[in-house]
Amino acid sequence: MLISILYLILFLVATVCLIVSLLIGASVISLFAVKVPFVPTPKKNVKLIINQLNLKPGQVFYDLGCGDGRFLIEAAKRGAKAIGFDVDLWAYIRCRINILINKCSARVYYKNFYHQDLSKADAVFCFLITKVMPRVEAKLKTELKTGAVIVCYGFNLPTLPAEKIVDLKPFDKKASKIYVYKI
Repeated sequence: MLISILYLILFLVATVCLIVSLLIGASVISLFAVKVPFVPTPKKNVKLIINQLNLKPGQVFYDLGCGDGRFLIEAAKRGAKAIGFDVDLWAYIRCRINILINKCSARVYYKNFYHQDLSKADAVFCFLITKVMPRVEAKLKTELKTGAVIVCYGFNLPTLPAEKIVDLKPFDKKASKIYVYKI
């Protein structure tokens, strides 16, 4: 009996280790594929960033590379139809879990946002990296409707002039900024 219990415990531990290894491996592969790591935005900045979007109930909000879903959850709390995309399997699973824990109406898809139609968006958020921003900007300029608001955290769109820049730490040149755009 004791040996059976030990085998069961060993099996469960091995299974958990295998699942974690597969998720980490999938995250590394997605990092090479899309070249954007999962880096969560500090929680203290989430509401500040969402406030820049001026979301109204019923508006469509997209989070491009939604990570753990903290922006989706905050947008949904404000009545927006919150939709996120991520290609990092670990981030996607964390986001799904966070949505369930928060009993939130937000939706997340394990898909590349470059292949999605964003034309229904009233507001878009992204926290990506410099080298992908030209392609992101081209997609947003082509697909978003007039009046849509874009908020980028940390990395600006290269040619679209920002309507507003929020400097989170004005005396720290390395601190992230919030860039607000309107189409």
